[in-house]
Amino acid sequence: MKIVTRCPKCNEPIQLRDTVCMSCGADLIQAELEKKKDLQEDSVAARRAAEVAGGGRAGGARAGVANANESADETRLRVFDQQEAERLTHERLSCYVTAGIVALPALASLILGILRLHAVGLAEIQTLSLADLRTATAFGDQRVIALVATGVGLAGCLAFVGLIQRAIGAGRAIREVSEGARPTILSLAVCTYWGLLLTAFFCPPLGLIVGIALRFSADEDIKSAGGTMIIISAVVIGVLVINALLSLTEGLKSAETPPATG
Repeated sequence: MKIVTRCPKCNEPIQLRDTVCMSCGADLIQAELEKKKDLQEDSVAARRAAEVAGGGRAGGARAGVANANESADETRLRVFDQQEAERLTHERLSCYVTAGIVALPALASLILGILRLHAVGLAEIQTLSLADLRTATAFGDQRVIALVATGVGLAGCLAFVGLIQRAIGAGRAIREVSEGARPTILSLAVCTYWGLLLTAFFCPPLGLIVGIALRFSADEDIKSAGGTMIIISAVVIGVLVINALLSLTEGLKSAETPPATG
């Protein structure tokens, strides 16, 4: 991991644990992310110009090797691409490991959910209402178990596919850097995104925890997905809490109402 010793905005020296520049007041983390983004955009532009000048090929077998006529900016961009390739190598391994951890529980939950849906029946599932979720006994309701297990299992399977896609994309970007081509800019896979949202909807407590954790990511796509997860989880939890409070209020009113006398 790159250690920042100077502020990306004003270039003044900073301490290792600083998060805000004492000279210009800039957010060091955000400033470094913006600097990396600018470097990546410059790298793409430089490679496109090189392809046009060189007949459609940039770098080739000489990629990664310093040229006597290479400018300081070109050297800086080449080094940045190499650092990005190193980061993607670690990220690819992390994606494969996480996918392996997610795969088995997701598949087991999906199978359990499908079996429960088959046992309960679609007609019975359709009778489920908010009134059935007002007490703790709802957690033992086979209809609820079937829906939650299926939803969480499907979410896990989607996340697994998305993680594999991201790992493959990271591998492709690493090869492109080694060949001197424009590296592919990775983004959050669509499957992973919908898997996260389904998790937040069918299992709000887990969705809230995962969403908060994702908000600390340096990747803007992942951070945005985390924020959406928090909103969905909060809304679902809020609806369930309000529903339970309404049930409690109705129960108190019934207890206070005197029985009718003949």
